[in-house]
Amino acid sequence: MHTDRLEMLQMTTGYWVSKMIYCAARLKVADHLARGPATAAEIAVKSECHAESLHRLLRALASLGIFRETSGGKFELTPKAQYLRSDHVEGVRDFAVMINDDLFEAWCDIYHSVKTGESAVHKRFGGDFFSAVLSKNPDKSATFDRAMEQIHGVEIQLMLEFYDWSRFACIADVGGGSGQTLFAILERHPSAKGILIDLPDVVSRARAAQHPASKRCAFHGGSFFDSVPSGADCYFLRHIVHDWNDADSIKILRACRAAMGKDARLVIVEKAIPQGNEPEFAKLLDINMLAIGGKERTLAQYEKLFVDSGLKLAQHYPTPGPTDLIEARPA
Repeated sequence: MHTDRLEMLQMTTGYWVSKMIYCAARLKVADHLARGPATAAEIAVKSECHAESLHRLLRALASLGIFRETSGGKFELTPKAQYLRSDHVEGVRDFAVMINDDLFEAWCDIYHSVKTGESAVHKRFGGDFFSAVLSKNPDKSATFDRAMEQIHGVEIQLMLEFYDWSRFACIADVGGGSGQTLFAILERHPSAKGILIDLPDVVSRARAAQHPASKRCAFHGGSFFDSVPSGADCYFLRHIVHDWNDADSIKILRACRAAMGKDARLVIVEKAIPQGNEPEFAKLLDINMLAIGGKERTLAQYEKLFVDSGLKLAQHYPTPGPTDLIEARPA
């Protein structure tokens, strides 16, 4: 079989693999195998599922290097499978669950998005992902928070390395979710104070976690479309603007601009899509954002958002990882 044809077949059936990983993640197979090799029947008892079907699932995943079948019909973890453990510091278990649940359902309408430019999530659920899905289900909202920590957690070191946060006395995280990123910055810079800004229920969960750095934080519950509290020297939005179309993004940025002093800075933490045909995760993520109703952007597109929001591009800090830091200042 021609290699290109085989690769096309593999790509065409890609959702098979994604859904198999989803099943293993929901059943916590990797957590069970962290205690040692076990048969599918033994895991099925712990995960309360059908033993033969689980064996078929694990056999298929093992053929992809996710789990390994050994003598005696037992399965064990592989380096890839380790990332499905709930306790792995760089794990992807909750992300695998989140991306294959309601978002997968929305992707069934991706053709509609490409044809019309409209959100597949809105067509499927009647609203944006946050209000129509997450706000109505606390369990899914909590899974989403953990998924964002997992998928974006590895970026925090890049943010600390490639941007100088020490020049700011007060740093505001706009749409900061669990506060993981802001707390990491405050831990690195113990003289700084922070403001965590998100919806009231999200902020309540972050405050309840009682992270040590939260003692230097103010918690502001509200919509960043309406207003953002003043008083910070730096406002950063990490994977926030990409959730929204241009009109909504400008509303968010204008709210930030209204709160900023003349010397304040705004930092968007997103990957600026590069030119060319080279592989780039942000180009794939952009289609997921199309389904949601947002978009990944080039640096020129971010610069235009700034101009339309009373800001101007100050500096672009590219990193070798999956995100950049794009700094703006008042125009």
